[in-house]
Amino acid sequence: MNRIHESMKDIRASEELKKSTMDYLRQQRKRVRDRRIRRYALAAACLCLMLTAAGYTIYKRPVSYISIDVNPSVELGVNRFGRVVEVDAYNRDGEGLLKQAALKHVPYLKAIRRLLADEGYLGYLAEDSRVFITVISDSREKILEEIREDELTGRYGARTYTSDLTCREEAHRQSMSFGKYRVCLELSRYDESVTVEDCHGMSMGEIEDRIETCKGHGHGNGNGGYEEDSDSGKGHGRHHRHGH
Repeated sequence: MNRIHESMKDIRASEELKKSTMDYLRQQRKRVRDRRIRRYALAAACLCLMLTAAGYTIYKRPVSYISIDVNPSVELGVNRFGRVVEVDAYNRDGEGLLKQAALKHVPYLKAIRRLLADEGYLGYLAEDSRVFITVISDSREKILEEIREDELTGRYGARTYTSDLTCREEAHRQSMSFGKYRVCLELSRYDESVTVEDCHGMSMGEIEDRIETCKGHGHGNGNGGYEEDSDSGKGHGRHHRHGH
C-alpha cells in the first residue's frame, strides 16, 4: 500500500480523487482478507465436524460384550474406552430391569454394580441363585480380572466365563443372551434331548444343576468341548472358553 501511495504523489489529481481512490483500494484489500478469513474458518469448521463425527462413531461402537445372567439375561456392549454404549435384554425379566436401571455411558464395572444392586435385581438373588458373567473381548483377561476382584460380584459368587462372537450370533438367532446360550450348549453335550426351547424356560441355576446331575451319572463327553481353567481360589467357579 505504501508503494501505491508513493506512486500517486506525482499524479495530478484533486486531493478528493486521491483520497477516494485510496479508500477504494483499502476496501478491496479488506474484502480479499475477509474472504480468506471466512474460507479458513469454514475449512476449520468442516474439519472439526469431521473429527467430531469420527469421534462419536468410535465412541458408540462396541468392541467388547458382557452377558449377565441369573434368570434375567442382560447384555452390555462396551466401547474401546470401557463405557457401556449398548444395553439389551433377552427375556421379560431382563426387560423389566432395564426400564429402571441406568446402565449406558458409564464404565462397565459400574454398570454391573448398578445392576446387581438394583432393588428389582435383588429379588432374583435368592440364596440358591447363581450369577453368571460371560465376556467376549480381545481384552477379556483384563475385564475378567476386574470383575473377579470387585467386592459386589464376589459377594454373590459370580461365575465368570468367556465366549466368542460366533456363539453370540447363534445365541441371538435363538433370542437368547450368549451367556445363557453357552451354558445351554454345554448341557446339550451332556443331554442331547435338551433343546434351546427347554433352556428358555429354565434359570441359569437350573441349567447348571442339570449339568451337574448329568456329570454325576457319567453322561456326556468330558468337558463338552470347552477349555476349562480352575478358578476356585477366587470363589468364582469355572472359567470356560466357548469352542465350535
